[in-house]
Amino acid sequence: MLYTLVMMVCLTDVPQTCEQREQMVDGLAMNPGTAFMQAQPLVAHWMETHPGYFVQRWRVLPGRGT
Repeated sequence: MLYTLVMMVCLTDVPQTCEQREQMVDGLAMNPGTAFMQAQPLVAHWMETHPGYFVQRWRVLPGRGT
């Protein structure tokens, strides 16, 4: 199922500087709770590949696109 991973990310050095990032994700489970668990490694990977940022909060929204 198609979801949008929505993350509020902030700069580590300036934590009050935040922005919303959205990423389309396909192949997650139909069940939103299961999809949330499946998306956790995607959030972890984003953090690993974006040093200098931290994820303040995140969620998955079904069938959304920007």
